[in-house]
Amino acid sequence: MNYKCVIEYDGTEFCGWQYQPDQRTVQSEFEKALRKMVKLDVNVTAAGRTDSGVHAAGQIVNFRIDKNWTTNIVFKGLNALLPPDILIKSCRIVDDGFNARFDAKSREYRYRIYNGRSVLKRRDFWCASCDIDYALLSRLAAGLIGEHDFSSFCVKKSQKKSNECQVIKSCWTKRGKEYTFHVVANRFLHGMVRSLVGTMVKVASGQLTEEEFTYLFTNPERTAKILTAPPQGLCLVRVVY
Repeated sequence: MNYKCVIEYDGTEFCGWQYQPDQRTVQSEFEKALRKMVKLDVNVTAAGRTDSGVHAAGQIVNFRIDKNWTTNIVFKGLNALLPPDILIKSCRIVDDGFNARFDAKSREYRYRIYNGRSVLKRRDFWCASCDIDYALLSRLAAGLIGEHDFSSFCVKKSQKKSNECQVIKSCWTKRGKEYTFHVVANRFLHGMVRSLVGTMVKVASGQLTEEEFTYLFTNPERTAKILTAPPQGLCLVRVVY
């Protein structure tokens, strides 16, 4: 049976989603729980490989086990075995050919900034104490919509033959001192959202010009002008199939 689960996790204590030897990752903890339940090694596929410290509210995973277990058995059994910073929100049986990563049509991320200092928000926000021009942030975000080469905004070693992504939604919202970036695209490159956020904040705080930001798209190349925002503000919100 091929099971599809929606999961959430607090990424603070994880070295990302993907398995790494001698490191605590979401995948290793999830597969450990499955191994206890099934008594066999089971490989889990995720829609997105989140980085160290990045959270997920709507990560999608799928895995196959040779059991005729109901979704309720899998749901309750795994939640009882998983650590408290991982939670299965829903579980259902899908077609055998379903793949959480390759069948995804789009993914939605959010990035949250708290414009000040806060002990209570430090796990889920980038606490940035600088003047931010919200109107300029909004204008920069709107300019991301459409198809662009995001080579400047991804980790250089992970660049592929084509680094073009189709951005469907890109906007900022503001509530008091909280700024939230919402972005939906057909694909995301490694480090792309955090690099976009950090560099937009550089522009909106007067450390980089709007023209320099635009230049990074017309002349795509990773440079020192790119600022990568810290991981804790980023969350994978939703995956669409």
